[in-house]
Amino acid sequence: MKLVVGNQKTYLNRSDVLDFINHTSDVDCSRAVVCPSDIYIDMYLDKSKYVVGAQNCSCKGNGASTGEISAEQLNSLGASYCIVAHSERRADQHETGDMFVKKINNLIENNIIPIFCVGENLDEKERNLSKDVVGKQILEVYDSLDPSIMEKIIIAYEPIWSIGTGKIPTNPEIEDVTSYIKDLIQDKYGKRVAVLYGGSVNMKNVDTLNEIDIVDGYLIGGASTKPEEFKYIMSKCER
Repeated sequence: MKLVVGNQKTYLNRSDVLDFINHTSDVDCSRAVVCPSDIYIDMYLDKSKYVVGAQNCSCKGNGASTGEISAEQLNSLGASYCIVAHSERRADQHETGDMFVKKINNLIENNIIPIFCVGENLDEKERNLSKDVVGKQILEVYDSLDPSIMEKIIIAYEPIWSIGTGKIPTNPEIEDVTSYIKDLIQDKYGKRVAVLYGGSVNMKNVDTLNEIDIVDGYLIGGASTKPEEFKYIMSKCER
């Protein structure tokens, strides 16, 4: 059974969230996580059976950080997961490795599972640097973490060139990078890690992606905002 995580970004307004919840109420959500905008976390917890996560958290604890939401606040709402280091945060908010370390530590201290995103851009892929880039992104964070928390973190491999484009790596390419990530964590830190794949996962390619046994699940963007498509993906990951 693979873990399905939906990153709904800021696609949905309140009425859209209610529609999504209503149209997916007939399925087992026990292995599906939905990460909505923070303002809808309570709505999902109150009106759905989904496990709920967040798309981001502050580097700091509770205090004077206008516009942020802390890991402690997410815990008090009932969030169980939180995405860290998504490529859009790296690019748009200029977030860096030391920030990711602080976020991950704050999340773990508040019993929230971090989903740490890594991935290369198209130029890096074309220069055969995918594993070099991913390895660097992992090491700059993991080298500053206490080894005792490493197995509590999920890594999401999301090639930047694939997000929202409809283009995805081949199964052998995904398997190669996923194996590299797992081997890197095992060889350097002696720890096991779950790895998700993310990047244009949808109902048309999920059967093909499911052939990759080493992948532990998916981090899904656009398809997680479409009730019928998300239901289909969940059904294919129950096996």
